[in-house]
Amino acid sequence: MLRKLLLFTFFGLMPICITAQENETDYELRSNEKKGWIIDKDGNKIEGIVKLMGDEDSPWENQLKVRFIANSDIDSSKKRQKLKVLDANDLKGYAAYDDDVLREFELISYKNFREASKNDGGGIGGKIKMIKNISQSSYIAEVLVKGPVTVYRLYALPTSVAVGEKDIQQMEKDIRDIKGNPSILVSKNGSKVEELNSSDFKKFTEDCDFVRSKMLNKEYASYNPEKEEKKKSKLGSLIKSEAELNGFKVQKMAYEIFADYNANCSK
Repeated sequence: MLRKLLLFTFFGLMPICITAQENETDYELRSNEKKGWIIDKDGNKIEGIVKLMGDEDSPWENQLKVRFIANSDIDSSKKRQKLKVLDANDLKGYAAYDDDVLREFELISYKNFREASKNDGGGIGGKIKMIKNISQSSYIAEVLVKGPVTVYRLYALPTSVAVGEKDIQQMEKDIRDIKGNPSILVSKNGSKVEELNSSDFKKFTEDCDFVRSKMLNKEYASYNPEKEEKKKSKLGSLIKSEAELNGFKVQKMAYEIFADYNANCSK
């Protein structure tokens, strides 16, 4: 009886052992490694493994570099392999599946003058942050809405240097502000990428009666026409308030309004 039990156990475990052996040749995804692809400078789509350089603590890193290995370069005899670092000079874009959600990043040209103009607290750290943001013009920005109206999310670049307690405190504050209030950018029909604020939605949708009607009838939960389309003085129209530039507020509007525009009003 004991012998039969042992034989049954042995043969019952065989499929598990075989499966384990077969999986030993599969590539093992590390932290932040995802299945996805890159678009090279010639516009070719190359599928493979993408490693995101940034995370929730440093989302701006995803805009500058990415690690990648093409499926064709993966050695099936090795579980792990070295991924190549690519930057904005090497790519037109990349994409990665974060669980079941596809995150797409696209090369854009943009100068972050708003962030560069901020020099809160001064000091060496503030000057370095200003230089970094004014000198950088190519980003691989994350795409939030894709279509005739394309919307991007762009995080400012923080300083990496702080001298003294005051500088350290300012750097920590800057990083919190950068993560909590990204810039939302927009391009319509391939036009120049520009910053999007909450009062801009009217001008971007005036050629679509379907969406304009819904905006004016308050059918978008994120949009209040009485507030966002209120007439301003000439001086006021030139100044974008922080409320109008609130990143997550504008992002929510873009998801609702521009996604609807692209689905119903694109030519």
